[in-house]
Amino acid sequence: MNFMGFFMMKNIFFSTLLIFALIACQSDEKKTENTESQNTESTESVDNSAVLRNDSALEVINQKIREDLENPELYVDRSELYFEAGDNQSGIQDLDRAFRLDSTNLKTMMAQAKFFTKGGRLEAAKRVLEKAKKYHPEDSDVHVMLAELFLIGKDYDNSLKNADLAVKYDMYNNKAYFIKAFTFLEIGDTTKAISSFQTSVEQNPDYYEGYLQLGLLYSELDNPLAIEYFENALEVRPNDKDALYSKAMYEQEHDMLNEAMASYTQAIKAHPDFREAYYNMGFLHMYYLKLYRQGLNYFDQAVQVDPMYYQAYYNRGYSFELLGDINNAAKDYRKALSIKPDYNLAAQGLDRVMSDIQTQQ
Repeated sequence: MNFMGFFMMKNIFFSTLLIFALIACQSDEKKTENTESQNTESTESVDNSAVLRNDSALEVINQKIREDLENPELYVDRSELYFEAGDNQSGIQDLDRAFRLDSTNLKTMMAQAKFFTKGGRLEAAKRVLEKAKKYHPEDSDVHVMLAELFLIGKDYDNSLKNADLAVKYDMYNNKAYFIKAFTFLEIGDTTKAISSFQTSVEQNPDYYEGYLQLGLLYSELDNPLAIEYFENALEVRPNDKDALYSKAMYEQEHDMLNEAMASYTQAIKAHPDFREAYYNMGFLHMYYLKLYRQGLNYFDQAVQVDPMYYQAYYNRGYSFELLGDINNAAKDYRKALSIKPDYNLAAQGLDRVMSDIQTQQ
């Protein structure tokens, strides 16, 4: 029997955390051609969206704009509030106002680059940042963002070059070391990657992302330091979903079963809809502890959270089979196959129990 479903989240975390770290916000599916192309009635107008009309933060910025109509950075500040509220049209209009007031303002250019990046328009973001670098050559954050974009585009030489420039102009810029670490990972230099991640948390002891990545790296190396770094991440963000789950997986893989159960229990308590935590608790009870009834109950909770979770139906069915309840096992195997018709494990399980049912008849 293949239990590799348990391990699936580890590789997902490791391969996708980069994108979450670089682009924290959701992208806008309706990509705008260019913030500069958005036309507005008047630079002096003060907008209120329906969503934010009574928001105190918006009112504060609106008042500042009334007092200083020609300040582009105030429009950038307001655009961020609009984007956070999902009012992208108003956010774009404010970025356009800011650009027309001062196209070389650093804050405006950084906001434009972030907007393009979140929309997946990386080349447009690079063009804005190259312009920003021309006018603000010693700004560390410009080089960091360029390093990010080159890393996403797999241009590792330019990624490292810009990360090094970021450090040159601000040796305490922890994100620059973080980007360097990921670049080293991409080119296969684990030693330098670990060193750069460690420097990132040395420069900022509250840098959650650095601790989490160190935990994941040491997990890949089967090094018990992984636990220490996951715990450091949890000190920064108590009950964090990714850190708790990654810590629990390391503990489970290394037969620290009591610790793993405690971590999963904490994760479930903090995140009641955490289907993978229920699933792995079920797997732990079924496979390691041979407590099939308890395992079944956790798989049951997993499918309550996600009725399309075919792996959980399969393992609940297998728990029923191990308990001798072949009729319920058959139901769950069929359910798994109804969701994923090419799921071989469920097909094999159904063949087994149907053979037993026919024998009993």
